[in-house]
Amino acid sequence: MKKFMVGTLSAFLAMSLVACSNSASKEESGYSIQKVKVKITDDANLIGKVGIQQDSKGKMVDVKPKALYYEFKMKQQGKRKFYQNDKDEIEAKIIPNEDLKKASINTVGVNVFDEGHEKFGTGMGIEEFDYMKKGKVDVHYDLGATVKNKEMPMAPSDQKLKKLQKVARHGKLVITRNNKEIGRYDLETLESVKK
Repeated sequence: MKKFMVGTLSAFLAMSLVACSNSASKEESGYSIQKVKVKITDDANLIGKVGIQQDSKGKMVDVKPKALYYEFKMKQQGKRKFYQNDKDEIEAKIIPNEDLKKASINTVGVNVFDEGHEKFGTGMGIEEFDYMKKGKVDVHYDLGATVKNKEMPMAPSDQKLKKLQKVARHGKLVITRNNKEIGRYDLETLESVKK
């Protein structure tokens, strides 16, 4: 009888620990996407400028790129303590579906979402989350320069870029904290999805 009670108590404790760890990890990773905007832009306030060496004397020139820009309005779902350092530790990136990847290659010659290419830059920013636990995360992928230069290819025509923008939400947003994935979201539905 004693062995049965100890075995039952052990099983109950193990299940309780699993349940607690599952709810804690779910709460810890809790972001939800409220809204997303996607556009092609050359607004330096959103995507910055690129310093490019123009001549043999080393003169640097600021070049405005065009970029595929994603802006996510997000809300923290869990307790505030889980998000204290997120501004410095969170990274976000887009994982394209096949048609978005193909559109990128057809438009600019490379899959701009692939971190291994060296043709164009990317950027990411986080706006401080407010007392309502709402904030903004943006991600952008450069598509070419707006003026001729020696380092960055010219951006394609607006007509070609519109084709890319049409399928820009065919993919996933992945959020990591300290290189550990804490959220994956479908860009079309804004719902959380499994890896």
